[in-house]
Amino acid sequence: MEYLQFLDEEDRDKLHLLMNLQLYNDQYLTQKRLLELTGLSKFLLEKYIKELNEECPEITISEEVYDELIYQPISNDMIQKIQYTYAQRSLKFRFFIEVLVEEKTIKKFQEEQHIAKTTLYQIRSKVLTQLKKERIVIQKNKLTGNEMKVRSIIFDLVSYFYFGENYPFSKDSNQEVQQLLQLLTTHFDLDLTFFQKKKLALFIHIVYIRIKKHHEVKENLCSINKKTNHSLEQQMTLIEQALHPTKDSVPESFNESNYLLAFLFVSEMFTPELTFNQALFTQNQEATQELVERIATQFQITDLQKTQLYDSFLKKLLSLSIFKQSYTTFVETAAYSYFAEVYYPLHTLILRFIRKTHFLTALELSKNDQAKLYYDIMFSVLSILEPSQLGTPINIYIDFSHGIAYTEYICQSLRRFRDLNVSIQKKFNNDTHIFLSDYHLKETSCRQIIWKQPPTPSDWAKFADLVIELRENENEKNNIF
Repeated sequence: MEYLQFLDEEDRDKLHLLMNLQLYNDQYLTQKRLLELTGLSKFLLEKYIKELNEECPEITISEEVYDELIYQPISNDMIQKIQYTYAQRSLKFRFFIEVLVEEKTIKKFQEEQHIAKTTLYQIRSKVLTQLKKERIVIQKNKLTGNEMKVRSIIFDLVSYFYFGENYPFSKDSNQEVQQLLQLLTTHFDLDLTFFQKKKLALFIHIVYIRIKKHHEVKENLCSINKKTNHSLEQQMTLIEQALHPTKDSVPESFNESNYLLAFLFVSEMFTPELTFNQALFTQNQEATQELVERIATQFQITDLQKTQLYDSFLKKLLSLSIFKQSYTTFVETAAYSYFAEVYYPLHTLILRFIRKTHFLTALELSKNDQAKLYYDIMFSVLSILEPSQLGTPINIYIDFSHGIAYTEYICQSLRRFRDLNVSIQKKFNNDTHIFLSDYHLKETSCRQIIWKQPPTPSDWAKFADLVIELRENENEKNNIF
């Protein structure tokens, strides 16, 4: 989604300018190059720089000799704060929230914002153009179509600009949302982190508003085992009633509470035993099983690890189908190179799965979504499997003349390099890859690292580089490349 298109034009251009400046933090950047990156005229560039200096005096963008731009490094925190500020004052974003989400009348919105009718319809046209790109249909200024997708779009857009801040909805439903959040936390005994609580609060708010405006989920996503979860069944009844406060009777369906339960499940906030709708999610389960089987074929894993991997992967794939959201964190593919060097077989397995599996290609995942899924799968595997299960370890023999205590200190330090898949040997032998000491050993042909002093950060970096180099050599021997 093109999030910045929901900002007023000048704010959008300033934020884009700021993001380009961030890419060149502590690097040489000229005004000419910045003009090329942003596509702005010189007049607008100078105007926006002046305004940014007023809005963010801590940056202090100035032009020095030879056209070079000098400024303080721009942090992600600063970018997020400015995004939030710009969204608050954006008429396009307000139109999206107040008219399309909360369904305020256009006339009332126009009166409250004190804008001309032509301006109003220009705003409306621009917002609808962006939503059309996301295949969202607007009828009579209401978001229609697949309800789960509509909710995901709302969640996506609000969380991009407001995550961690107070949400932009009117205060009409605040009390009910907080009560429902408390109900869930108490009944399900949820132990949530700060951001999980913010995420759940936003999700509940959107669900509540949509139900209040008579837009409900038609699909029954999952169900609980009523025989083994009788108490949970009672809690679900209370939740369904809380979601429909105007209804006095016992709810006929549990679509909304099951939708909420599915969100808690895939977000790993609550892990009840659920049965997912086979008609909707057979492909998710088949793709999950396929991924587990691929990993089990390539690596030696236990039955328990298979179960753990299946549960973890299923949550990721269900999330893609039910809660289709774009991602802006953990989406940079630059880090792929590290995993390709250290865990090449796993790296290629995951990429092939994401790019070639029919179920995933049919979802038409964006590059960001693919990257997020890559990291989700990679981190799940690394958290469940031992590094030694993913390839032959690099064997290291350590022997410092300084004494046993110092040698043990270095051994303990090396154990922190778990992800590099290194093994510390008790005896030197022909399988040793690296000999680590404070003196050179003539009797060995393996690689040697000599540390005359306690290792510095630079020493550790060189050590890691050598391990990666040896890992690549091992991969070549095994005909992996």
